[in-house]
Amino acid sequence: MPRKRLPIVTIDLPGDPDGGDRAVEYLRPIDTASASIRLLPQDSAPVEVPVEVARPTWCGCALSASMRAHLRSVWPGSAATESIEFLSPVMVLRLHESQERTRVEVLACTRLREVGAVFARVGECEFPSTATADDVVPVALKSAGNLREHVAVENQVYRNLVPGVEIENKITLRGDVSIWRLTSEMASQVGSASFPGFIPDVGNEVQRWEVFQHTFEVLDPAAERGYIAFQEQPSGAFMLKHKIFAEDTLRRVETFRHNLAVPGRDFAAFLDLEYPHLTFRALRTFSRTRFDVNLESSATGHFFGIEIDEVRTAGDEHVLRQAEIAYHRSRIHHGLDIDTVEPELERLTDLVDSYLARSGVDRERTFYSKLSFLRDIESPSGATSPTRC
Repeated sequence: MPRKRLPIVTIDLPGDPDGGDRAVEYLRPIDTASASIRLLPQDSAPVEVPVEVARPTWCGCALSASMRAHLRSVWPGSAATESIEFLSPVMVLRLHESQERTRVEVLACTRLREVGAVFARVGECEFPSTATADDVVPVALKSAGNLREHVAVENQVYRNLVPGVEIENKITLRGDVSIWRLTSEMASQVGSASFPGFIPDVGNEVQRWEVFQHTFEVLDPAAERGYIAFQEQPSGAFMLKHKIFAEDTLRRVETFRHNLAVPGRDFAAFLDLEYPHLTFRALRTFSRTRFDVNLESSATGHFFGIEIDEVRTAGDEHVLRQAEIAYHRSRIHHGLDIDTVEPELERLTDLVDSYLARSGVDRERTFYSKLSFLRDIESPSGATSPTRC
């Protein structure tokens, strides 16, 4: 809870050249440098803080040392019992000014990391164009409690707007491409002009995955065609992934079951017991190495993954390399709109494709699935006969 006698420190951040709305604002330490600072004490007049040179206000997980030292010279006597170290980021106000009014987006602090702070839009309010920052801040503070249960608890920040459905574009990569090189280069460009409007998933920018997958194509009934796959977990249990799709396309039904015991690793017997209405055939086992670049649209709050992976079949090592651009979830915020998911996914896919073109990567934009890859390498003589479960 806020400490009642602690003054509010307000700083003017650099202006945003595009002026658009933000579902999310990401401030690195350098972004908090300001030459205009005021204190708003609880029971006295505002205090202008003289600033000779802009300095970061916030650095890592604390007020910067230089700012703490600078504020001590003007710290209100009424707040003497309240240490400067008690200050923490509360909100960002984005002002959209016109001749008659000023519209204010209110973004509440939702994540603090050494690399920066993240703020999510919780509401907005309007003021006459003559209003000052001192007028705006108290009103905005009252609205900052909107969506508090989400912004204040990290594991409640997101929801999947299309549960049980995978939404994903794919770019198949030709030749012997280093998936780590592509990952590391793209990750370093998120938040720059190369990926405008996207910020990293702060504190979780890149992930590494490696799994072995045992795949069974579902042949019948037609309404459930697709595949069921088993991925072994470190505990020895399995995760079951069930995808339903008649053809390779943008959207596919996808569900999971976790921590399954498969006695003797007899996957066919497991399917016979659990899915007796399906006809399936076993396909080749493969290993999948994947690096994920995790990022978020600052305008919409939608979270995406650029997943660069390499699949190798066991034994004969047929290889498939792809960049998958997938929607995962959305940050809960004021103005959340499901209709912006696919347009923003397409925009991100175009940016990834442009990066690959600049890097000289031979590629093909497609929906080519791993099921199609496994089908294509099956020869008539080596194909596994359909099995009835």
